[in-house]
Amino acid sequence: MKVYADTIIYIITPGNIRSGGAELLHQLASQLLCMNYNAFIHYVPTSTAFNPQDPVDNAYKKYHIPYTQHIEYNHKNIVIVPETSSLSLYMSPKMRRIMWWMSVDNYVNNLCNILKKFKSNPMQSTVPKFFYFAKEDNDIEHWVQSEYAETFIKNNGILNKRIFKVRDYLNETFLMQASKIDMLKKENIVVYNPLKGFDFTQKLIKMAPDINWQPIRNMTPEQVQQLLARAKIYIDFGHHPGRDRIPREATISGCCILTSRRGSAANSNDIAIDDSFKFEDTNNNLLPIIEKIQDIFKNFLEYHAMLQSYREQIINEKADFERDVKAAFDYKEIKNQPIKVALAPTLTQETYRLAEQLISNKSEMIPYCVMDEQFTFQKGGAQNNNLIKTIRNINYLNVNETYIPIMSVSDVKFLYRSKRIEKFVTYKSNDELSIKIKNYITSLGVRPQDLLII
Repeated sequence: MKVYADTIIYIITPGNIRSGGAELLHQLASQLLCMNYNAFIHYVPTSTAFNPQDPVDNAYKKYHIPYTQHIEYNHKNIVIVPETSSLSLYMSPKMRRIMWWMSVDNYVNNLCNILKKFKSNPMQSTVPKFFYFAKEDNDIEHWVQSEYAETFIKNNGILNKRIFKVRDYLNETFLMQASKIDMLKKENIVVYNPLKGFDFTQKLIKMAPDINWQPIRNMTPEQVQQLLARAKIYIDFGHHPGRDRIPREATISGCCILTSRRGSAANSNDIAIDDSFKFEDTNNNLLPIIEKIQDIFKNFLEYHAMLQSYREQIINEKADFERDVKAAFDYKEIKNQPIKVALAPTLTQETYRLAEQLISNKSEMIPYCVMDEQFTFQKGGAQNNNLIKTIRNINYLNVNETYIPIMSVSDVKFLYRSKRIEKFVTYKSNDELSIKIKNYITSLGVRPQDLLII
C-alpha cells in the first residue's frame, strides 16, 4: 500500500489492555515510526477499565507511541484494524483500510458476540456493520500473522494480491532473559495454560498425578518467564488461533512443547516442531502423551536439540517482522534523513542550550528525547522555571515551544535497541567529565561510535 508524504497511519488498538495482540499493535507503531512514517495509535474501549485520559497500559508506555482521539478521514490516510475490531473498518469510506488477522478464532467469536446481542430482542437496535467477506469490501488489504489465517481468508474468497504476510515477534526482555537459562538446571515440570484445552489436560493430570504439573495462572510476565525457565515441558492441547506467543516463549526458554493438531498447530510452519511432538487430543492418546513426557524428562537434552531450528526461527522473528512491514508498504529508504538523537546530559541549562542549538541550526540531527531519570513522568516545573511542560502525564523539555520528551534511562535504551534513537549527543566538558559520560553511555550498551560529543 502506497504511503504518501502526508499520509497518516492510524492503528486501532484496545486501550488499557495487556495482551499479545495489543503488544503487537504497539510493536507495529514503533516500527512505522522507525521508518519515519506519521503513525498514531487510536485507542478504543473494550472493557470497563478503559480510561480515555490515560489509555496506555503500563507495559506499553516504554514504546512512547503518539496516540490521538481524532482521525482525519481522507483518501491518503490509512487505518489498520485487528480482526477483533472489524467494526472500525467502517468509520469512513474515504480511508484506505488494512485488516490484520492475528487470530481466526477471535474473529469468529467476536462475530458471534455481536449477533448474540440481537438474539433475545432483534428490534433493540440496528446490526452494526462488520467485516464478513462481502464483495463491496474487496478494496480492503489483509495482513496475516499465520499460515492458518492465510488459509482461512483464502477459503473465504480473498485474493492473493490483497494478502500480505506480517508476522510478530516476542518481547525482547523475554528473549534476553531466556538466553541466560542453564539447560542443565531444568526440572521435571510440565507447564500448562488452564485457559486452553483444560478438559483434556485434566485427564492427563488425573492419569499421572505424580508428575509436577504447573499452571500459568494469575502470573506476571516475569513470573511466567521464571516458571518456563525452570520447566522441561510446556503443553497446549487447546485450539491454536494463530501463532500463539506462549508456545514460542516456552520454546525459547528451553522447554520442549507438546501440542494438539488444532488450528495453527495443524501445519508445520506456524508451530515448526517435529511431528512427534503433536498429538490429536483424544482419549486414545492420553497414555502415549504421558509416556512422551516421561521420556523427555529422562532424555531432555536430546529432545531439546530437536527444537534448535524452531528456536532460531523465533530469534529471527524481529528481523522478519521488519521486512514484512516494509514489503507491505513497498517501503523505499529515504536518504539524508535527520539523525534522531538522545540528549545525554542530565537536565540542566546546558541540555537546553544543546537542544536549542540543534533545533535552530536545522542540523542533520534532531533531538528525539532527553535522557533524565529525575524528571521522567514527574508533573510540574524544574528549578522554578518554565523548562518543563507536562502533557498527558509526560514531561517535555520546552525549547521555544518545541517539546522534547524526557525519558527514563531504561526507555531510552529500549528505543535505541529498536532503532528509534540512532545517536547520543552531549556537550564536550572537561576531559575527566567527558570520559565519565562516555563510560556511562557505553555501559548502557551504546556503541562508542553512536556517542557524539560536540
